[in-house]
Amino acid sequence: MNRGKGYMMSKVRSLLGGVAAVALIATSVPIATASAQTAPVPYDTQRGVYSYARDLRAVAPAVVKVIVLGQKGASSGDDDDDSPRQQAPAQGKPEPIGSGSGVIIDAAKGEILTNNHVVEKAQALQVQLYDGRVVDATLVGRDPQTDIALIRIKPGGLQAIQVGDSGNIQVGDLAFAIGYPFGFDQTLTMGIISGLGRTGIGDGFQDFIQTDAAVNSGNSGGALIDSRGRLIGINTAIWSKSGDNAGIAFAIPVNMAMAIVDQLRRNGTVKRGRIGVTVGPVSREAAGGGSTRGAMVSEVQADSPAARAGLRAGDVIVEADGRTIEGPGNLTAILGVLEPGKTVALSYRRGGQTARTTVTVEAPRPVQVQRPTTGSGQGLGALGATFRDVNAGDRLPAQVRGAVVASVQPGSPASRSGLQTGDVVVGVNGEQVRSAAEFARALQNIAGGAVLFVARGNSLVQLRLER
Repeated sequence: MNRGKGYMMSKVRSLLGGVAAVALIATSVPIATASAQTAPVPYDTQRGVYSYARDLRAVAPAVVKVIVLGQKGASSGDDDDDSPRQQAPAQGKPEPIGSGSGVIIDAAKGEILTNNHVVEKAQALQVQLYDGRVVDATLVGRDPQTDIALIRIKPGGLQAIQVGDSGNIQVGDLAFAIGYPFGFDQTLTMGIISGLGRTGIGDGFQDFIQTDAAVNSGNSGGALIDSRGRLIGINTAIWSKSGDNAGIAFAIPVNMAMAIVDQLRRNGTVKRGRIGVTVGPVSREAAGGGSTRGAMVSEVQADSPAARAGLRAGDVIVEADGRTIEGPGNLTAILGVLEPGKTVALSYRRGGQTARTTVTVEAPRPVQVQRPTTGSGQGLGALGATFRDVNAGDRLPAQVRGAVVASVQPGSPASRSGLQTGDVVVGVNGEQVRSAAEFARALQNIAGGAVLFVARGNSLVQLRLER
């Protein structure tokens, strides 16, 4: 499949059976705030044309180009992929290796909102402002699970965008995308809001706005604006067979983005909590001829916030924090931006009746990590990796138990064997292991190499471990 020049976030299968590429975009620019119009449509009486130019000129300075610096020739990515590459150890002065877009959200502090995938592998960052100035930028924090990052430049002569409310947008609303596609200068496109609450597109927390405003490689991190010039989303991905624009683009709702920004400002990272439920889609059988919309609770952990709130397996959560839940992805996205201590109101169906409850998010339970030991050359210490038990946050089927790879040291036996962070070791030499402790004991009883059985995604792979 031709990936084109866009960031490839994942592959999804189209309704026609073809393979579609979800391309992460790399630039965008904001639209100008539109003042209230007395006429039903914007009209330039002086030139005699319908135009948004005046309003868009007012917002354009709030959208910037994010320049990624690194070592040329040290990439492990595709040559035609303009995303930041995986870098080898720095040698010499970093040079521009990619670019994306960003949106100034606080002029006084020099804060710029962009995508995590734009900046995650950068050795250094610069920002090109609308007036042509190029200034150094620093990373405040980033969150891979929502693909949001916050960077900062020295304030002075900046203009921030007006932040809107993505909770008020509707399918059919006019929308504009501003960014820097394919290395071009600031570019504006127009379309409508095509859908809301889109999920199932790649990894992480997803609650995307779908639009047909044209976006391409380079638009990532840029602004999706309503007809009044207010920021409603951060352009992030496109659906395409070629990797380029196909009229289906996705943006992170600004409400989600700003919730993440609030934590990044305070902590430099995102702290997430738990309510203690496992949810999935509502099957036709479970719906009994009724609606399949919502998130069905398949498991409620004992002594969890959800259990204390009265939730049970089989309940269908249909509303959270005032928002209708179309599927489990919507619920996961809403809960995924809540810090421990926050409360959320839930509505759920049970036995044909609808009930309401309030759940308080609590801190994740500590996970015991099996760390390398030293001295014997046996056990985990010989691998150069750390392991932990499976927990609810891994979102694995209930029957999957084993040792989750928490970290892998480069060049270690674990790395050479092909083990990756997130793998789940479920067997050693044909013997099942159900925890990190069992895995450690199994290795202690084996001399030399071993065959590891590893659950990775939807596959079970065998890896040869030589110690």
